[in-house]
Amino acid sequence: MNTIRITRELRLKNIELFRLKEGFYGKIICYMLFVDYKRASSLNDFPYLKEIEDENEFGRSNYIKVFFISEEQLKEELKEEVVSIAGGFLENKDDCHWNCFFEVINKSEFEKFLETKENMLSYFEKLLEINGLKLDLVNILPDKFNYLSQD
Repeated sequence: MNTIRITRELRLKNIELFRLKEGFYGKIICYMLFVDYKRASSLNDFPYLKEIEDENEFGRSNYIKVFFISEEQLKEELKEEVVSIAGGFLENKDDCHWNCFFEVINKSEFEKFLETKENMLSYFEKLLEINGLKLDLVNILPDKFNYLSQD
């Protein structure tokens, strides 16, 4: 496996966005978006466990969802690697559940997405809204990107 370079694009109190690339100058593998819901997890967050787990005993004090957005389906080995990278950020949180979702967007939409920071933020603003989190990302002032956190 080649080296994966991670660049943070956005950091707010409940989301972080990273770009993952093949090495320093390589192509973009995907974007990795962490969404901290700051609420207890439930079986609704893990529908594939509904027939396996007991709803009364399931859950932890926090739930984080991780999205991987790419222009093509990632190979299984690469999927495992990017999930492992996400795990490096999240596995030390003892009372937190998290899971990952992979989304592929077509090449022309992905290219438009990369044209400007506003296009990228607009895409993630819509994705977050679909997933129950309303944030105004598009109007973050450019100067805010000079800091570690944009809020």
